[in-house]
Amino acid sequence: MAVCEEIRQSVDVDVPAEVANREWTWFCFASLYTRPLGAEPDETEAELGQGFVRLESIDEDTTRVTVDLNYCAQFEVITDSEEIEKVRQHLLKTLARYKTFVETTRSVRASAAV
Repeated sequence: MAVCEEIRQSVDVDVPAEVANREWTWFCFASLYTRPLGAEPDETEAELGQGFVRLESIDEDTTRVTVDLNYCAQFEVITDSEEIEKVRQHLLKTLARYKTFVETTRSVRASAAV
């Protein structure tokens, strides 16, 4: 039986909660379907859909996005702390990409509206 690890990471984004929510859906879709051709996911890479996402409005223009990820080895017991750390680092990088994505998308849309 595989051992599972609960991993929680957060990022604050400079957009309102409703924008963060809408763009999270687009970001997940893009992350799943825009992988370069022939690229295989790393064996420690967890998909965004394998977790729970919580959006907390900090103020009217800032949202905290928290991901609780349940990472389980498929067939092996996770005993290597390096493997868990790779998953944590992957989630941090993913949230950093999301922050750039959502804040850039908002800027582009705001410029287009002017």
